[in-house]
Amino acid sequence: MSGDSDMLALVVDSATPLTPGIKAFVLRSANGEPLPPFAPGAHLGVRVVQANGRAGQRAYSLARPHDGSDRCEIAVLCEPQGEGGSAWMHALQPGASLAAHAPRNDFALHAGSAPPLLIAGGIGITPLLCMARSLAAEGQPFEFVYATRSAEATAYLGEVRALGGTVVHDGGDPARGLDLHALLAAPVPGRHLHVCGPRGMVQAVVDTARALGWPGDHVHFELFAGAIAQAGDAAFEVRTLRSGKTLSVPPGQSLLDVLIAAGLDPLYDCRQGDCGVCVVDVVEGVPDHRDHNLSPREKADGKTLCTCVSRAKTPHLVLDI
Repeated sequence: MSGDSDMLALVVDSATPLTPGIKAFVLRSANGEPLPPFAPGAHLGVRVVQANGRAGQRAYSLARPHDGSDRCEIAVLCEPQGEGGSAWMHALQPGASLAAHAPRNDFALHAGSAPPLLIAGGIGITPLLCMARSLAAEGQPFEFVYATRSAEATAYLGEVRALGGTVVHDGGDPARGLDLHALLAAPVPGRHLHVCGPRGMVQAVVDTARALGWPGDHVHFELFAGAIAQAGDAAFEVRTLRSGKTLSVPPGQSLLDVLIAAGLDPLYDCRQGDCGVCVVDVVEGVPDHRDHNLSPREKADGKTLCTCVSRAKTPHLVLDI
């Protein structure tokens, strides 16, 4: 896990249920000093305790723009099938202490020369809501679309509508959801698209935008899930050069989790292949890149990989870790 030099000591100021599965947390600085500044799209790397008792880290997007105060807001979806970090967060009460890395931004708002388009799905609302709040406060125009299963499962429903957002409930059937071709048709020069949510929705938005002619550098996305398993995934062996361990990575388990289970202390943050914190050097073998951080050239070179989502195209990898 990342070092502690930028850790913030925080206290839960309030914990408010937004839906049956989502809570909003207002966090304040334990020492009363203003929190470090951040731009819309930023997240906190919160230190959590997992169900197995081990420490972990989760990235939670900041839902309100920085206002120079000692407080910030995040929203957390409780995932019963997860590793326990979200359940630990949901059990926190006002007054509880926690630690987080200072805000970092891997999903910055690009205002451009035309009103930006913001698309959120499920708990992916948090960074987009921060962007919308910021744009609205500055009097800047934008288009805001939010897709969820039902009104009961929709966090910040009233505020999204008050900001002029369009909310679509699909009942769990994507066919009843967003009309992406209509939404993304005729891209406007200078208009940037921002999308965050479940992998399937994000992938559909990005693929449709590119097919309809949106420039690649005007399409920005963030995922709240790691790389999904792919057909044909096989176990592979990893030798860690500096620690001298030989480990097996089975299908369905990430390289990062195997390294952690082996007692190593690898750097990581987002667990989604977005931030680049977990990048390590590859000494031997061919990586199977599944991240969104490395450039096409870096992926082609095969000298580094993101341990949180990537696998191997060869039976063995040797990593400088």
